[in-house]
Amino acid sequence: MEQKNAEFYYPRITNFEKDSTLTKIYLDSIKDYGELIKIADRIACNGKLPVLKFSSDKNDFNLLVFKMCSESNIIADYSGKNVISIENNSVIINDQIEKPLDSLKTVLRNHILNPQKQSDYSQNIDKALIFYYQDSLFGKEEIKKQLIKITTEFNELNRKNGDSLPLKIKLSDYPYIRIEMPIPPPPNEK
Repeated sequence: MEQKNAEFYYPRITNFEKDSTLTKIYLDSIKDYGELIKIADRIACNGKLPVLKFSSDKNDFNLLVFKMCSESNIIADYSGKNVISIENNSVIINDQIEKPLDSLKTVLRNHILNPQKQSDYSQNIDKALIFYYQDSLFGKEEIKKQLIKITTEFNELNRKNGDSLPLKIKLSDYPYIRIEMPIPPPPNEK
């Protein structure tokens, strides 16, 4: 008898109960990140919510991704400390810190739980958000590898915390933009 894969739902399973606005995107059916963004945008512009479906050897994943319709005039302003960005093979934290994707376990723990109450990380579990961006030609296999890494690290953290944590990911249309702070002028001499 074939064993059934474990199934995971993000941010939480309650987001999937009787919701007719959910529209599935099968990661294996797309070519690259550019196509993923176009499909997710079309879904969002139709007033629906994109759910990214993908699998590993033993697990099936259902990831409700946040994506704003490109045609809307809505501007969302997220507090910097509530967001980490994953781009290429890096994790960007609060505009100042860049770490390799291999450090994701520690970054997620700090970002979602923030046990030391560090100012660079979210202060509220429900506001902790991950922006995910890749070059438009970034292939589906690489996207899948990264999303499996993110969800696997998250699952381990969630298991240790009573399976009560949300995983929120927003697909970004644009790369992370660093805003350089201007050098302050020298003090006035009297």
